[in-house]
Amino acid sequence: MTQNQNQEKNVEYKSPLVGQEISCVFNGVAEEFFNGLKLKSLLENVLVEENFSILEKNSHNFLPKGFTCFYLLGESHAAIHTYPEHNSIYFSIYSCRGPKDAEPVFKKFKSKIKHKSLSYYKNNKVRVKEKD
Repeated sequence: MTQNQNQEKNVEYKSPLVGQEISCVFNGVAEEFFNGLKLKSLLENVLVEENFSILEKNSHNFLPKGFTCFYLLGESHAAIHTYPEHNSIYFSIYSCRGPKDAEPVFKKFKSKIKHKSLSYYKNNKVRVKEKD
């Protein structure tokens, strides 16, 4: 093995922080927001407003009620899952477009959902509880 090959093997690659992950649970959500079509439309509109590239999307309505949807984005992914029996909605987005790119989507989506409180995580490091 040459000296250059040996040096290449010992180099450790460290990925820069380029993305942002936000996961949250909205609690005390108004009944009107457990409509799957309404939730899907709200999220999709916010993603489009923030110039995310929607590559694929899928959703499912549960019986007697409940909803889940997933967006595969050119920048990563976004998802919603409802817990009507707990008046809660789980929301998640990860964007690898930049270190703060998920924030505007989260803030806009949050502003459209009537809720009493929420808990959220950013980049799996910080847990914040808010009362609205």
